[in-house]
Amino acid sequence: MQQQHQQFLEKQKQQQLQLGKILTKTGELPRQPTTHPEETEEELTEQQEALLGEGALTMPREGSTESESTQEDLEEEEEEEEEEEVEEDDDDCIQVKDEEGESGPDEGPDLEESSAAYKKLFTDAQQLQPLQVYQAPLSLATVPHQALGRTQSSPAAPGGMKSPLDQPTKHLFTTGVVYDTFMLKHQCMCGNTHVHPEHAGRIQSIWSRLQETGLLSKCERIRGRKATLEEIQTVHSEYHTLLYGTSPLNRQKLDSKKLLGPISQKMYAMLPCGGIGVDSDTVWNEMHSSSAVRMAVGCLVELAFKVAAGELKNGFAIIRPPGHHAEESTAMGFCFFNSVAITAKLLQQKLNVGKVLIVDWDIHHGNGTQQAFYSDPSVLYISLHRYDNGNFFPGSGAPEEVGGGPGVGYNVNVAWTGGVDPPIGDVEYLTAFRTVVMPIAHEFSPDVVLVSAGFDAVEGHLSPLGGYSVTARCFGHLTRQLMTLAGGRVVLALEGGHDLTAICDASEACVSALLSVELQPLDEAVLQQKPNINAVTTLEKVIEIQSKHWSCVQRFATGLGCSLREAQAGETEEAETVSAMALLSVGAEQAQAAAAREHSPR
Repeated sequence: MQQQHQQFLEKQKQQQLQLGKILTKTGELPRQPTTHPEETEEELTEQQEALLGEGALTMPREGSTESESTQEDLEEEEEEEEEEEVEEDDDDCIQVKDEEGESGPDEGPDLEESSAAYKKLFTDAQQLQPLQVYQAPLSLATVPHQALGRTQSSPAAPGGMKSPLDQPTKHLFTTGVVYDTFMLKHQCMCGNTHVHPEHAGRIQSIWSRLQETGLLSKCERIRGRKATLEEIQTVHSEYHTLLYGTSPLNRQKLDSKKLLGPISQKMYAMLPCGGIGVDSDTVWNEMHSSSAVRMAVGCLVELAFKVAAGELKNGFAIIRPPGHHAEESTAMGFCFFNSVAITAKLLQQKLNVGKVLIVDWDIHHGNGTQQAFYSDPSVLYISLHRYDNGNFFPGSGAPEEVGGGPGVGYNVNVAWTGGVDPPIGDVEYLTAFRTVVMPIAHEFSPDVVLVSAGFDAVEGHLSPLGGYSVTARCFGHLTRQLMTLAGGRVVLALEGGHDLTAICDASEACVSALLSVELQPLDEAVLQQKPNINAVTTLEKVIEIQSKHWSCVQRFATGLGCSLREAQAGETEEAETVSAMALLSVGAEQAQAAAAREHSPR
């Protein structure tokens, strides 16, 4: 143990020296996320064991009985690891609010202290009354992050997987926010965030923004957890789940038949930056990524369960890596596990939620989410994305893709075509919501709304990661519209978006909307502007196709070129006409009744 501990300390020292050199060169790179000492040591020990046993344990030979283990055994091992990680997290992350309501992390035990010191701290922590446990802040900038509240696990988690520090919590009926520092560890081994736009600074920045603006203090902070392998397999294949959801050491203990998969499939590739990944965008970190990607799923599941159960009003999940490109057996486009799709499945299976609406406003089509529910009439998937006749990543999401079998009509693609001249902006998105998204959503009448909230359509994102000019403010107004559905049970999950200012502004606008804070009104110029010709053409095609399945959209076909002000005036006039007709009808009925009474025999 002393030898391993010494090796761990040496490794940490080398990493810090190397990081110092990198930071000196760039001057701009965010710090590597601090890690829980015991957990990191455990991971390093696993890695060392894996290297030592490489000759014998690289992959169990087919037919070997000693090496084989069932998935249930593996799940138990994973759960034990998770409980250990929670305990370690609690040891290092206990914070108590001071009189002013701000909190700061207690100084954790020095790395050279024995494990007895950790146990003593853990024992002392259990005696704190009343107890509030928080995540240690990990800051991209110098501004410390507000700490995370700890709450119970969702019913979806077998056995609850509760920490001894957890106490039954009665949530305020407000907006829930979930975030966990485990997700910061998923990053390329090269450490260069300029090469990889999907980096830890994305969620760190959003967390800091919500704290700085005071929005976080108005929210209920929810504790995340790692999703179980069983939960992930509601959407993904067993092979895919085990490949990306298990640690290197446990992966070596698996039955070779389960993990080998197609012989031709290549697991990882060496990247030009020096790291590894499934492609140049979708990087992989053997030490940390499996925990991080499972944490992203589990955080969203926790939050959505509390909203669906009525414990919280609505919610915003600050999670990474994103998920909507992940297909049943394929990782791509920064995505490994489809958090939103898994959450929708679990809401239906565990909480008996009837109908789920998924709105995906990431600029890239959610091919994985579409695949998961293509034949399912109980989940309506509506995506607004840049399509350009299939020439924009991932190339799927044509308006003709409406679903299959019993799910025909329950897949709606608002597939913007025509490039970025003129660009798609607020007017076009608001028009799409007015004429397609909201009419179909109201007719569907969902029980819960999940939003794949990618913010790469916000101005500031250049092609190929964007190219549109939707304002952050607009997404707040779109969120407010979705809150009129499902009794307000709306949960947003961060997907794409890589310009830090843009995603922070958009997240702030959406959380403000969820909290029912007064939103900054849209500019009058936006309300007076007509949608561009490319957008009108796109919406005409969508309505032509979807009107066969949703009669409610047909009446909007003729007014697509109107400005929002003109549309409002027309709808007001129509409402007044309907009201007048109703009054006339009531008057006529009353007159007929009076005439009938006059001529009736007495």
